[in-house]
Amino acid sequence: MMSADDNSTQLPALFETYFTRNIKFGLSIALEPPALICNFILLYYLIVNPTLRRSLHHHSILALLVVNLLTNICDTPRAIHFLHVGMIMPQTKVNCIIWQWYDYTFYAQVNVLLSWTSIERYILIFHGNVFNTAKRRLYFHYLPLAAIIVYLILFYIIVIFFIPCNQFDFNAILCGLPCYASQLIISLYDNFAHNWLPLGINILLSISLVIRVFYRNRAGLQQHAQRKKHLRMVLQLLVISSLHIASALPYSLVVFIQVVAGLPEFAAYVQNSSNTIEVESKD
Repeated sequence: MMSADDNSTQLPALFETYFTRNIKFGLSIALEPPALICNFILLYYLIVNPTLRRSLHHHSILALLVVNLLTNICDTPRAIHFLHVGMIMPQTKVNCIIWQWYDYTFYAQVNVLLSWTSIERYILIFHGNVFNTAKRRLYFHYLPLAAIIVYLILFYIIVIFFIPCNQFDFNAILCGLPCYASQLIISLYDNFAHNWLPLGINILLSISLVIRVFYRNRAGLQQHAQRKKHLRMVLQLLVISSLHIASALPYSLVVFIQVVAGLPEFAAYVQNSSNTIEVESKD
């Protein structure tokens, strides 16, 4: 893998130009307002509607919307400002570390929460009795959601704030790659646990859900009302998963090929520069 120092100093000069940065800036400016509006509307609708708010299968969607809202409020405006001026402001180590922390945290939370959404919907549709009691709902519904959020916050606090280095590039988005990217084991674990594995789970379970629900409907194994509810759950998941896969798969493939085959500068550049913009596209 390329070192973070090489990435932060060479890649923007090689692949980023005034023209490409302006294209990204224009797209981001155009997409940010509707993304914020849609996010607020969906959050409001899920929170104020008591039926939706109490539905277990909407809780992970609510968590995803909160993460995306934080991304739109905290992360995307900083990326837009960078694309506009072409440099990090203010140019301090603390500023870089904080931005890297919440950017990587939000991105990983979207990945892992969406994979958990796929897992939970599979359980709700085919093994719904798992959530029949309050104790089971606590252990198998609320605690996993809380654990995912807390774990990822703590993981990126540790790897970003407590792995020292001095490799920040104020002319690169996110000030370049975080310091832990130069640590092979940590970087591989991060990519596998928070990128490749969640994406693979999401793809496999989405396909499996469609096949099994279609089979059950054809076989007439469910009542009409239950069948309609499950179809809505699967359709909602497919729409969200399709958007996520379309935006995350190219990035994940580039990173995977870079790790396996050692692609040179361009792969590392895509890994660094697409991280923020990709999260925005999910909204």
